[in-house]
Amino acid sequence: MSKRDRLNGAPERRNVAVSEFEFREAGDSLALTGYASVFDEPYEVYGGPPAGWMEIVDRRAFDKTLRSKPDVHLLINHEGMPLARTKSGTLKLSTDSKGLMVEADLDRRDPDVQRLETKMNRGDMDQMSFAFRVIRQEWNEDESERRMVEVSIDRGDVSVVNFGANPATSSSLRSLLSVLESDDALAEARSIGMHDLVEAQKALGKLVRASRPRPAMSVAAAERLLDDY
Repeated sequence: MSKRDRLNGAPERRNVAVSEFEFREAGDSLALTGYASVFDEPYEVYGGPPAGWMEIVDRRAFDKTLRSKPDVHLLINHEGMPLARTKSGTLKLSTDSKGLMVEADLDRRDPDVQRLETKMNRGDMDQMSFAFRVIRQEWNEDESERRMVEVSIDRGDVSVVNFGANPATSSSLRSLLSVLESDDALAEARSIGMHDLVEAQKALGKLVRASRPRPAMSVAAAERLLDDY
């Protein structure tokens, strides 16, 4: 199955690291602003070609979904109870020339907000991500580059995340496991006991490139490569 067919309509996530991210105190509330996605800036998925691809978010990609007033939660690492929500009016999403802007009004009485405030004030968390489904996409001939023309974020989320440099998708586990099954070197890597394949996907992308055309590497060699990340 082609990448185009495998990803069409599948739930996905993308993380971005952007400098325009603020967390301001306002009495009993905290005002959070930042970008969950940026436009027309290519980034690697699965380490880029040949195992992965380069991806670009079109600046019109969110227009239709935002007009439909989507129900979106603000989460931490795409998990847990919402810190804010578009339906309640505590979360606002919009676009400008840079990307998808997030504006949230957070209640400082919320224990999850208190935990986030401490980590952001320390600079431990300063990146964002969004969960979505692709409605329209364009690929080049060899599927090494993808442009997301239209996405839906209804019933998805925007999240403050630990790491923003490595895009991750929920559909990635299926495609990643299919690669592991067909490649002896990566099958060895899987036996190391990684508990989070999503966070390790960039390292695995490197293993794909490193294992071709070389013979299957040992577990120790795979561990050394993973340690580099």
